Amino acid sequence: MTEETTPSVEEIKARLKIEVPVEEEATKADAKNPDLTEELRDFGKQFADTIRSAWNSAERQRLETELRDGMRSFADEVDKAIQEIKKSPAADRVKTEAVHVREKVQASDVSHKARVGVAQGLQVLSEQLAKLAERFTPAEKPVPGSDETNE
Repeated sequence: MTEETTPSVEEIKARLKIEVPVEEEATKADAKNPDLTEELRDFGKQFADTIRSAWNSAERQRLETELRDGMRSFADEVDKAIQEIKKSPAADRVKTEAVHVREKVQASDVSHKARVGVAQGLQVLSEQLAKLAERFTPAEKPVPGSDETNE
């Protein structure tokens, strides 16, 4: 029995007299001069995928549902209170007092301070919402080849 050995790549090249271009020099040059356009495109794709994952996450959808339900409940309670106030005999007294308070507020700088306070409060709420948005857990990535990928 004769034992046959598989020739190496170098032996096959030598037999066929084939010269294979070496790409090592090209990769070294590429490492020194990265393609910014390609890097920006890849970054853009990753950024878009992250946004899609956050938007499609179950956590975001649950939060949206809770916010919608909470806002409806809030509006219903405020409307209910307004309707009750309108019907009560104290409503006239409240209206009169409100007119007096409004006149006093307009005459002082309380109005300005209230606006500043509300603006600062809204800014803090906005910052807290931004922090909450950062906590979203991205949904599982879709399986490659499925209809959900947009590439």
